[in-house]
Amino acid sequence: MKKYFPILLTAVLSAVLLSGCADKTADPPEISQPVTTEEPATEPLLEVDPFKGLNFCFRHDYDGSIINISEDYDCDVKVERKNIYIGKEEKTVDLYSFSNDNLEKLERVGCVPFFYHDPLEDDFKEGDEITVHLLLYNGYSPAVDVNDYANKQFAINFTQTEKKFKPFFNELSVTEVDPFESLYVYFFFKDSKITSTDTSTSCNGLRIASDHKLNLYFKQSIAEGRDINDLYVNDKVRYSIACSETLPNGETKEYVGDEVNKLMDESWHRLHFTQTEKVFEVKPHNSAGFSRNINVSLDRPDDWQQFISDKSLFDKYDIRHIDGSTATIPITAELCRQFCDASDKDLPFYIDHNTTGDAYENLILGKKDKSIIIVTEPSDQELALAAENGVELEVTPIAYDGFVFITHIDNPVDSLTLEQIQAIYTGEITNWAEVGGYDEEIIPYIRSESSGSQTAMENMVMKGLPIYKHPDITQTMIMAMGELVERIASYENSPRSIGYSFNYYLNNLYKNDNIKVLRINDVSPDDVNLRDGSYPLTSGYYAVTIKGGDPKAEAIKDYLISDEGQELIRYAGYCSIQ
Repeated sequence: MKKYFPILLTAVLSAVLLSGCADKTADPPEISQPVTTEEPATEPLLEVDPFKGLNFCFRHDYDGSIINISEDYDCDVKVERKNIYIGKEEKTVDLYSFSNDNLEKLERVGCVPFFYHDPLEDDFKEGDEITVHLLLYNGYSPAVDVNDYANKQFAINFTQTEKKFKPFFNELSVTEVDPFESLYVYFFFKDSKITSTDTSTSCNGLRIASDHKLNLYFKQSIAEGRDINDLYVNDKVRYSIACSETLPNGETKEYVGDEVNKLMDESWHRLHFTQTEKVFEVKPHNSAGFSRNINVSLDRPDDWQQFISDKSLFDKYDIRHIDGSTATIPITAELCRQFCDASDKDLPFYIDHNTTGDAYENLILGKKDKSIIIVTEPSDQELALAAENGVELEVTPIAYDGFVFITHIDNPVDSLTLEQIQAIYTGEITNWAEVGGYDEEIIPYIRSESSGSQTAMENMVMKGLPIYKHPDITQTMIMAMGELVERIASYENSPRSIGYSFNYYLNNLYKNDNIKVLRINDVSPDDVNLRDGSYPLTSGYYAVTIKGGDPKAEAIKDYLISDEGQELIRYAGYCSIQ
């Protein structure tokens, strides 16, 4: 295949056109009438083929327009787009100049030829012909009759003043692009929802597409077919490449996935995408997990097994509507293991327990899509909130637990009566010596009003008696259960402190070797004593729903009190009600 050479016209044409005008630097005026020529030359006419060695090369730009690349193939070829007059008609053309042996002879006598062809049609392609015309300047304007002017001015006769050419097209090679190169997707929890952000604005794959004049973008969808705004743990988010074009009728057509590559095959973008979609698994980057209250490991026991009879009964989208107290997290965790195949590593991302007070508020006020909560019994405040909002709570017991009092392991006191505990928390008993301990001040820790353990303390233990608040209330009121355990277990407080919690929490969620659980009336809170009621502070956990609310929430509640659900309760380490 021939090699083609383009041409670039310099701005100063007068320096090479006519003798006597070489010192003029301004562009020639665009006029349509020739200037009167000088006397004809007397030498024999020199026969010249001005087109010898002239070739043309083009390529399509990424947007489909045709680019003249002739001068990329020969440093002697120059091309410049100009407005010129041919007779009285003004045309915008690519004006070429180049050198060969014949033309060098012409230059020696001051004759500098130029060449032009008419603008190419959009559908011009390799194999089509163009007609190239010879152009000489008569003074400062194109000569109307090229040969007449050359005969008289330079004693030159051109063997042809126009010629047909079939230009060569040297198209760019197709670039293989991974559109997802440097695309990263980050998922995180915010307000009990999973949201995402990505690096698409700086993605290298989209940048390359933009360089090729393609407006490529990503479309998101959830592989399972759910709404993209309804993300949950382990969902698979599909990113598909997409682009659009405006059709002749003005409508916009969108191409998605493999359709984009088909479009590329039919266009001049010169791209091929190595993949047209990519799936990202939803793994939130909040290392703390969905539930901020999971402060211990929830690793399943070595002998764990999946025992449920119907795995399709619930899925992860049902279970995510569960809220609850810190102490009931393992119940939701076991539901996730049994029905969702959740790994222990992923469990924190499935569970969204917001503590007792917040869970009641979320349920009653319809916040965070919570429709069932696993908590202790509602407080007077929570019942009042439900009444204010026209909500009727259905409170169903699902498990037993013991409300317990704890102190430091070094405290010699092992048991207290219910009356002694009441006296400590009303401020009547202030020294451990009064109940068989050391002669030291008692530091009674309490919980915040919204906590489930505080509700149990007021309802089960104090029964209307006012709770004495230590002068240093900022130090003795504890917001989080784990903090209370840590305070009592610390060396600083040693045997002086006392606090309260739920037995399950201490035995399974937040074990600490530096605390001990006190017996009440010399009865320990083991399962036998809880189930037969001999432990005086036996409490319960409840599945709480709104009457006439979410049917799935009712189904979860009914399951938890079924035979299999009670087995799950026991499997999670609780004392079942059956």
